[in-house]
Amino acid sequence: MNESQMVDELFEIYDKNQDGVISRGEFIELIDCLLDEKGAHVSSQLLARFDTNHDGVISKSELLAMIKEMQL
Repeated sequence: MNESQMVDELFEIYDKNQDGVISRGEFIELIDCLLDEKGAHVSSQLLARFDTNHDGVISKSELLAMIKEMQL
């Protein structure tokens, strides 16, 4: 599976309301799964780092950048 396919699958699972972005709450669940890290603090740090347009959510392109950079 390539990184783009992984992002598509993660969005299918974690974009609960299917609005095309991963909200803060959805992102906390995603980080818990991907990194086995619990807590809003770790998620907040990663959200701030990878939310490049500062809209408070993670888009597919931002998640793809995170997966590439963190080599997940």
